[in-house]
Amino acid sequence: MNHQSNAASAAADANPETAQDGQKMFDDAPLPHTLGGTDDLPYANVPGLSQLRAFASVAESRSISRGAADLARSQPAVTQSIANLEASFGVPLFLRKRSGLILTDAGLILHDRVRRYFAEVRGALMECGADRSWSGARVDVIASRLTRPLTTTLLLIDEFGSIPRAAQLLHQREATLRKAIASLEAELEVKLFNRDFHGITTNHKGKILAMRLRLAMRELESAREEVNARLGIENGRILAGAMMLAGNQLLTSVLERFTRLHPQASVSVMNASYDVLLDRLKRGAIDFVVGLQNCPAAEENVVEQVIASDPFVLAVRKGHPLTKRAAIRKADLLQYDWVLSAPGAVRRHAFELLFANMAKPVGRVETHSIVTILSLLANSDAIAILTQSELILDQRLGGRLAPLDFGPIEPDSSIALTTRRGWLPTHLQKAFARCLLDLSDAPQTAPAADPLRGG
Repeated sequence: MNHQSNAASAAADANPETAQDGQKMFDDAPLPHTLGGTDDLPYANVPGLSQLRAFASVAESRSISRGAADLARSQPAVTQSIANLEASFGVPLFLRKRSGLILTDAGLILHDRVRRYFAEVRGALMECGADRSWSGARVDVIASRLTRPLTTTLLLIDEFGSIPRAAQLLHQREATLRKAIASLEAELEVKLFNRDFHGITTNHKGKILAMRLRLAMRELESAREEVNARLGIENGRILAGAMMLAGNQLLTSVLERFTRLHPQASVSVMNASYDVLLDRLKRGAIDFVVGLQNCPAAEENVVEQVIASDPFVLAVRKGHPLTKRAAIRKADLLQYDWVLSAPGAVRRHAFELLFANMAKPVGRVETHSIVTILSLLANSDAIAILTQSELILDQRLGGRLAPLDFGPIEPDSSIALTTRRGWLPTHLQKAFARCLLDLSDAPQTAPAADPLRGG
């Protein structure tokens, strides 16, 4: 019996995280890399919690024995965690010296990202338990139990709104994940999920926690990309968002140049409205937003830098009756339907300013789709506010539109690059941002709030 107990203790030390229901969810075990043999599984390359804690403790103490003592784990278990981590990254993380263990260049990169990871996790937990006045010690205890399987389960349910989908991606039974999220709520003493006949989805607190933890996971993904870059492997990901109108023209030129300079990198571009992209940016789903300057409020916690001037113009089809007018008055503009952006959009604000303190023309269609706007204008007498770059796009698509000879449209319109405040870009992300700046008319001297420095 004692032998069995000792063996069980050793196994728990090596793999401290297990799930109920007879299914082990070992924290250090690699997640499957594919679903159905083709699709990459989210967070498959993120190190496990016990590996991260072992690495951080050894890096701070410069000793396996002291690191193991701090974690109340055996030295062989900590040594194995470090070895697994080095094997995962494919490079030594420590140099063994008489004075102790010293971080290599790759180790320094990982150490910086791991510190940011744990800071983000602690911040997430402090925010989650704000109404409970948790102590720092309490937060540290919870953080030490927030394993990769628990974190990944929360993130996938938040992203897909489905326990079955999360279970499929993790190759786990639904019952296992239900017990996992129940244990997470019990540990936090906070309800994170809505349970109804539609299934299980994250509630407001669950979404906030998921947002912060997703940012933490991005730090670990960035660590791997940076270490790979030092090895000459630039296979990182660029996650960008472009507003469905302004921003696409500049981004197209950037993508052509960037992919030519960095052929191993992959780029994912999401097209959506500003509000959607801002939400995705804050949640870590994308790292850049390119589009019209919006001057976000300070509480949005993002940094916006103007990178190109892109003035507004009034656009109509070629041959439109107003193109024959020598002088166009506002009263003339009232005679035609308008294609508008949704309320709150920058160009909708320009429309409201244009017709301030007077009757407004009819706007029968609201859309963010550049394809829809170009088609509506080309096939009717409608008017819309576009930017000069969007008219250039129309010229490339056949040139069916023309600008009206009407005075400047206020406010001044510019293309901006928006990133998260406090963001630490990888080498590849810096290269992508530099391509944006090089192909724009932005000043080359860094402003006070430089998005490449995260503000």
